[in-house]
This record gives sequence, structure tokens and C-alpha cells, in this order.
Amino acid sequence: MEKKYYEKLINEKPWQWVNEHFKSLRKFVPSKIAMCKINPQDWIDFTVKYFHLAQQNTEIPKPHYDPFAKKLATLNNTVGRNEHNTFELSYGYDGNANELMIEMFGKENLELLNLRSDYLVLRLLVKMPGHGVAWHVDHLKSYQKKFKNQLQIDQKTFKCQHGQIARLWLPVTNWENGHIFQISETVLSNWQAGDVYHIPFGLGHCSGNAGYVPQYSLAITGVIKQDN
Repeated sequence: MEKKYYEKLINEKPWQWVNEHFKSLRKFVPSKIAMCKINPQDWIDFTVKYFHLAQQNTEIPKPHYDPFAKKLATLNNTVGRNEHNTFELSYGYDGNANELMIEMFGKENLELLNLRSDYLVLRLLVKMPGHGVAWHVDHLKSYQKKFKNQLQIDQKTFKCQHGQIARLWLPVTNWENGHIFQISETVLSNWQAGDVYHIPFGLGHCSGNAGYVPQYSLAITGVIKQDN
């Protein structure tokens, strides 16, 4: 970085708008809601065996982003986030990776989380040391695209004709030094493989790997079963 560019950032403060936006959101204190049965080595082995099904993502504005997400991704690039510090392997949207992971996750875990198996998306995320996903919010755009002919989703309530849609996060390997996950104002650490947390839609969260061991986690999106 050149001094001239650094001075420009300090004087113009391009991050000010997003800082104010997230400070205005309601606060949420996450807590562990369940403990799934997970064999970490199975998930690590999956990433190797099906490496060809992984999306290799970095922080750039993407076509499916809404205006806010595009503005945020552009800011991330402006302040220095790029392919050298935002790389992530993402399994679940290419090929049959989602179906394979649902089978591996198992009916017992789905029953524990009270999730339907038909409108379910599992994303297995791998962050190598020195990389992370910047502060952002989830709006279900990719999920909605996948089920565009099957689900009618209310973007204010995140409900569909079958019930409430939920976004869950759980690590599939134990916590290691330098691994972090933040939801609202709470920074999580010292987790165990299978710990489950709820991420409300529209609230800020981020993750990072400042350690030396790859970080593996699952982002689960699905419809909660309704009581008959």
C-alpha cells in the first residue's frame, strides 16, 4: 500500500456508512441451540474426494448480489480485502454435493434440528489460514434461486408456504487457536464439532482464520417442520 492511498482512506473514511448501518441493527446474543453428531474426519475427507465440486470464492461483487451487497463487496475491495485474504472453498451448490452432504449429515441430525429434508441446502465452507469472510448479512438470494419454482418466500419474514426458513451455523471440526465466528456483537470460540448456532437473517456476522489449521464449518438453510 502506498502512503497516498492510505491517507485517502483515512481522510475519506469509506467504511463510515456501513459502520453506522450495522450499529443501527438490533442486537442479538447467540447461544448454542443443539449438538449434532459429527465425525470431523468424514467432512475433511469429503473436501478432498469432491474437491472438483467446490466453488473457489473470493470477495468480489457477484451478479446475484442486491445493491447493498454489491456496495459492501466493493467497500471490502477498497479497504484491502482481495483474493489474498478472502479465499474460501464452498461446497453445496455445484453438482450433487448438497445431496451427498445431506446423506452424510444424517436423518438423526435433521430430526434433532427439526428441519425438512426436501428444501435443504448445506454449504460446507473451508477457510485456509489467513483468510476470512468479512462482515455481512444473509438475504437468502442463492437459496431462493435454487427453489424459485417451488418456494414462495416473504423477504420480510423469511417464511414460505411450508413454514419458517432458518439459517444455522455449525463447525464440523473442533475449534483451533485463531478461529473466530462473530454473530451480532458476540464472538464465538472454543467450539466443538457439531455445536449449532442460529444466525437471524439481516444481522451482521463474519468469520476468520487467524490460526494455522484450516477452518471447516457448515451453513445450513432449510424449512423448520410445522407441528401437525
